[in-house]
Amino acid sequence: MATPQVQNDPIYSLPHLYISGLNVSVASQTVLAIAPGQARDSQDNIDMPVGFPNLQGVTLPAPVPSLQNLPLFINSAVNGANGLDQGTLAASTNYGVWLIGDSRGYKPVAGILSLASSPFPLLPLGYDSYRLLGFANSDGASHFLVAQVVQVDDAPGFFLQPEASVLTGGNQTTFTEIDLSGSIPDNQVALPNTVILILDVTFTPAAIGDVVQFRPHGSTATANLPTIVGLVAGQPQQQFIIVVCGTDTGDAAIDYLVTSASDSVNVSLFGWYLVDDLTWVA
Repeated sequence: MATPQVQNDPIYSLPHLYISGLNVSVASQTVLAIAPGQARDSQDNIDMPVGFPNLQGVTLPAPVPSLQNLPLFINSAVNGANGLDQGTLAASTNYGVWLIGDSRGYKPVAGILSLASSPFPLLPLGYDSYRLLGFANSDGASHFLVAQVVQVDDAPGFFLQPEASVLTGGNQTTFTEIDLSGSIPDNQVALPNTVILILDVTFTPAAIGDVVQFRPHGSTATANLPTIVGLVAGQPQQQFIIVVCGTDTGDAAIDYLVTSASDSVNVSLFGWYLVDDLTWVA
């Protein structure tokens, strides 16, 4: 008898990090819709279907005979799966739209919103997988204006060899700009959140638990930021990290801070994905 496949078994015959369908649109002033489709999670381990059967043969959302495949709806008024990952919807703010799943197959695939400055969403209990689908902007009244569909796997990637050093011995304890204009052409950062950076970071913490954090330049976010936590005092630790790029008068820029002025961080730009070829959906 053949061994049954379970949800967290990789399926290597499917394209690497594919996204099929799953367009994001504005369903109402406070609700977004994710169209039926399917994608791999960000680690390329599982498939996350919307409106189609999963490996257990369950279709969610359940099809309606007269409508067939239905979208997922993300209600920004609630927290958790198919809602905002935490807090309340802010005015004039850019949010990432994510698909989340459970590699064990117990939890249904869902959508979730998180601040665009977050490297990944705060996952509800039982979820361990995610994939960025796009972005959504709120206006001054905390209503959705437009959604941007970003299929990052189709975006052109640029990689530097050797890496470009952009910060040496950084020890600022308040958010301080890192100028990337010498490494990324200005014409590639014309819009917010159009460049996703891959940084090679070496962090030497003065104490266990000290951190280095990053955010797009111009962002005021202080929570859910890309963060590296010091593991051993005085010992360098290297990690690759993904950060959404910001701009400073048209130049590429990000901000960083460390816990203590005795900490030290070196940052090199390994490469970036250019995602300014976006589909805008009103």
